[in-house]
Amino acid sequence: MSFRTSSAACFLIFIPVIFILSACSSDAPVPTESTRVTITSGELRGKEHLVDTFAWFGIPYAAPPVGDLRWRAPRPALSWEGTFDAVEYGSLCFQPPNGSSGDIAPRTERMMGSEDCLSLNVYAPKSALNAAEPLPVMFWIHGGTNLTGSSQTEEGAYLASSQNVVVVSANYRLGLLGWFRHAALRATAENEADASGNFAALDLIAALQWVQSNIENFGGDPSRVTIFGESAGGRNTWTLVQSPLAKGLFHGAIVESGSLRLTDPLKSEAYDKTEIDYPVYKNNSGELVAKLLKDASSRSELDTAKKLRNVSVDDLYAAAEEPGSEGDVGFISRPRVFLDGYVLIDSPLELFKDPSRYNAVPIITGTNRDELKMFMMFGDKWVDKRFGFLPEAKNTEQYNRAGAYDADYWRLTSVDLPTEIITRNGGAPVYNYRFDYDDLIEWPVDLPNLMGAAHGLDMLFVFGTNDKFPANWIMRNKEARVELSDTMMNYWGQFAHTGNPGRGRDERAPRWHSWREEGDHLMLLDTNADGGVRMIEDRLTIDRLKQRLLDDELLDHKQRCEMYRKTFLTGFSANFGFDMDEYRQFGGASCPLTYSLGERKI
Repeated sequence: MSFRTSSAACFLIFIPVIFILSACSSDAPVPTESTRVTITSGELRGKEHLVDTFAWFGIPYAAPPVGDLRWRAPRPALSWEGTFDAVEYGSLCFQPPNGSSGDIAPRTERMMGSEDCLSLNVYAPKSALNAAEPLPVMFWIHGGTNLTGSSQTEEGAYLASSQNVVVVSANYRLGLLGWFRHAALRATAENEADASGNFAALDLIAALQWVQSNIENFGGDPSRVTIFGESAGGRNTWTLVQSPLAKGLFHGAIVESGSLRLTDPLKSEAYDKTEIDYPVYKNNSGELVAKLLKDASSRSELDTAKKLRNVSVDDLYAAAEEPGSEGDVGFISRPRVFLDGYVLIDSPLELFKDPSRYNAVPIITGTNRDELKMFMMFGDKWVDKRFGFLPEAKNTEQYNRAGAYDADYWRLTSVDLPTEIITRNGGAPVYNYRFDYDDLIEWPVDLPNLMGAAHGLDMLFVFGTNDKFPANWIMRNKEARVELSDTMMNYWGQFAHTGNPGRGRDERAPRWHSWREEGDHLMLLDTNADGGVRMIEDRLTIDRLKQRLLDDELLDHKQRCEMYRKTFLTGFSANFGFDMDEYRQFGGASCPLTYSLGERKI
């Protein structure tokens, strides 16, 4: 696995950089006496911040997960003497160097950040501290494939100020430090939580427990907490909805471009393929431990666990690297929650059949119309490079078609299908959306075509930063996009206040009603020039997607087979819908039986 920043990665991190740049200042932060509050760990002060808000940065919500606490569930935060000046962000959690975090964190040979990273930030309107009634809380979970990112990549002040809410954003352990199971660690665990392997999910639960204990001191209402996240943060939001450990810690959830895909715990640990009767992940924990500790098989479990907790982070990630490989390296490349029987007790679609088995709160869930184009635009398969670096689609029609299939499958598995199961089985209301904004620059790169309504673009609108430098470099028509951003922020804010987006807090937007079996059920979010914000009927099913492939006259047999396989077996969201017999006969002829799928062939 290479951590070198590629040209694709440089563009992918452009959007998070926007938030970092908007929050950076050359002036040293100065604490404000009027922000002094007392929490369970001690006394702290924040600072005056943007748009008439106060902010408290870098507040520890758990003990540093270092030394013997590496790969254990989070422990309570340590108390401090005197006053803690919460005016600077806490350290990033360890992650590969990437442009979304720049050079603002300590560096090792391979990594940036620190293991001591479990902190959170609070943004609140200045009036919140003395308000007659506490304000709703919006708890943000950042994305970044669960490998990169931090709580500081989105500026929470504009959302807090405009919607009269308290915004909290939290760091959580990433990559191999956030998701790791091994027999030696489980054997030496002090409790079920330590044995889970889902340490990042447990971090988020600990942060929500901190909110319940402390947020009133910042003017927030612990009985009105909405969790929301995008991409991997959306996936982690779904995890909290599903987990019995998070019961009562939140009262609404917003999932932006999340998914329901899980990691198989057996496949994540088994070193030898003979240990279980199906192929394992590359770079599973058994394999990594064997590389790190050459004599691991002869060590006691206690000694193995101790050695693992003393391995440097650089050495840990070096063991996961594959020389010369830039591709998917196994379960650590996009870490996701284990079906461990503790954090998660069953698969999501099974849980959603019974409201008593998950946290049945009102939910907003949606995707962007062109989710995967962001990831396609730098690949040699789909684009050529003008002047060696400017992407240009080889075949525009095929490019758009492939992007549409991928995006629709993402939406099906993270929006339409879970929503249908939840609502048909008596769950709380679910509100669906699709973000369609694509009014982007056309020179020197045709971004409306190459990128479209891409993955991550919606965050600029949810957080009200689409009109800030350097977003103006890629977006046109400032007035229209600000109007769309205001509408989305008002929907999100109204949902946080009431559990129903309605017509937004300003009562000016079209009414957003929950999913229903017939009629309009999907909210489209776009500028007036492209149809505006409106409800439509547009239902996705596995059968509908398969029929579309079958009827697609622009695809030859080879392309149809490839698209079927890619969509229903290797999709981003969940590997279901793939049928081997159907695949072999798809389109009226036999698709190839043997092909590579990461570490396995079928």
